[in-house]
Amino acid sequence: MEFRHGFKANANRIALKVRDQMGLGPIDPIDPAAICTEFDIVLLKLSELDRDTRAFLGRDQSAFSAVTVPRGATTAIVHNDSHHVHRQRSNICHELAHCFLGHKCTPPLTEDGERARDGGIEAEANFLGGCLLIPNEAALYVVSQGLVSDAKQHYGVSQPMLDYRLRVSGAHTIHARRVGAGSRNRAGAIS
Repeated sequence: MEFRHGFKANANRIALKVRDQMGLGPIDPIDPAAICTEFDIVLLKLSELDRDTRAFLGRDQSAFSAVTVPRGATTAIVHNDSHHVHRQRSNICHELAHCFLGHKCTPPLTEDGERARDGGIEAEANFLGGCLLIPNEAALYVVSQGLVSDAKQHYGVSQPMLDYRLRVSGAHTIHARRVGAGSRNRAGAIS
């Protein structure tokens, strides 16, 4: 997916602003539920709704992840709490990303009963959702401090999400360049 110019940098800035508003630093893990509270977004578990949700879930109970819906003057995120906790965190951050990017709430189904999906908007929400969980600064910190094996648990993310954020942030490349530049500077120093 090709993003508009500057989108990735802006997504990381949004993630850092959210952390700042929460009183957190760039490398601190976040709690998506606390973000919902801070930004007056109602967080609802699918299992607690007084509705028959089988049509959303499908046969294996995992077809539905989360959705953002208007709720009067506020916004609500409904998420599938039967998913693994790391996936729940990712699902909620994806929906928070829709909110922070100003994406309009649209009906989940077309008039024909097909799933309505805008690939560009979903790609933006996926990217910002990942930044909310692990901003570029946190990804670089993980790599430079040798914390890759502990980062999944520390940030409450799946291995694929951790791998994705380390890759798209360029953390490994940036760290390698810094280490290489440091060794070149030491080798070229005059005693």
